[in-house]
Amino acid sequence: MKNLFLSPERIVLRSYQRELVFRVVGLIVLVTGLLQLPVLFFAFTTWRDYQALTDKKAQLAVSANELQTTLAGFKDTRQKLSQIQQWEPIIRGRLPCSAVLAAIEQTVPPDAVLEKIGIESSRYQALPVAGGTYRVPELYTLSIQGSLKFGHAEELEAFTNELKKHLPAGSQVLRSKLLEGTESLVPFFLVYSITPAGNYSTLGVQRIADPDRL
Repeated sequence: MKNLFLSPERIVLRSYQRELVFRVVGLIVLVTGLLQLPVLFFAFTTWRDYQALTDKKAQLAVSANELQTTLAGFKDTRQKLSQIQQWEPIIRGRLPCSAVLAAIEQTVPPDAVLEKIGIESSRYQALPVAGGTYRVPELYTLSIQGSLKFGHAEELEAFTNELKKHLPAGSQVLRSKLLEGTESLVPFFLVYSITPAGNYSTLGVQRIADPDRL
């Protein structure tokens, strides 16, 4: 009858102290609680990593949307750059005739008189551009007719070689000939073959890709 005067907590404590079954059950409960700690820690870290990954995905989605918006603003610029790239081989294939005339003026002998200068294009290649095609010449022919003062005919060879040095790389002399003339003048005829390559530094033309030297 003493148990009637004991609280339930005291009863459980005495039972645990005296009976083996209660001790085993308590040990099982304690072990089970300890085993749950790693599980709870793993669940917490997994949830934390998932939240971080979710936040990162959200940030990447926002950045992607901002990037798409920015790229949309450059659409017109990309189209213009594409058109410039289409015109690049066309511009490269154009011979700077003014630079060729300047080279002739710089190399012509003082005892020579020029009568006719001709620049003709041939062997065209059709390149696609916006709105159609553009015929680009693959070969130019430079012809020079003039006269040398009598007694200075030997200057033709020097003039021919010096002018060739100023022409674009790969230029060839097709004809260099003295013609029959008068006692005071000796006519000559020069013909060059010029292949446009886009590099006209020998003519004093600066390439677009080169930095500004100013």
